Amino acid sequence: MIPYDIQSRTLLKRAQEQARSLQQLRSNPRVRDIRVIVQQEACPACQSVEGTYATDSAPALPVEGCSCLGGCTCHYEPMLTEIYP
Repeated sequence: MIPYDIQSRTLLKRAQEQARSLQQLRSNPRVRDIRVIVQQEACPACQSVEGTYATDSAPALPVEGCSCLGGCTCHYEPMLTEIYP
């Protein structure tokens, strides 16, 4: 079992990385939409946010109310307008 303080720091770091990732995707002009990827065995809260969103309406991760063991494992995937410069 992971000590509580280490697990809390890990979850906080993951949340900060996801916030930074969302900000970078939103500021990239080549990103048309943002897809939220969810594992098949994810909790109901995570499964409810799975899908493709306009860049300005993608939900923040980690998902509020997530009950996944070990924390939210959802992540962003960009949908690009062009692949090559």
